[in-house]
Amino acid sequence: MSNARPPSELYREAAQTWVDLDAAARLLESSKSAVFSQKVLGLMAEFPAYSLAKAELKIKGSDEWQVFLDKTERARTLANRARIEVEYRKMQAMEQQSREAYDRQEMRMTR
Repeated sequence: MSNARPPSELYREAAQTWVDLDAAARLLESSKSAVFSQKVLGLMAEFPAYSLAKAELKIKGSDEWQVFLDKTERARTLANRARIEVEYRKMQAMEQQSREAYDRQEMRMTR
């Protein structure tokens, strides 16, 4: 066996990264309505003649809103990739365990 770190440590690190990235993505996703409402209220305060529907359309069509949505999507994508890394580390550990069991069985058979 090499001097590599144990699979459990690699799994723990990958899981911790996933938890952090997932939390960031969930925060952005859960704040979407509040951020949108704040932007609509701000626009309506600046332009009192705007109807609610017009203010919402202006916000949804703005570059600033699109940047927010893109940021939210990127955060979710990063969290999903981190989750894949967790599963990959788990599979590596299972493969290593299976190889070691196979090697033990092979050694018993050659005695």
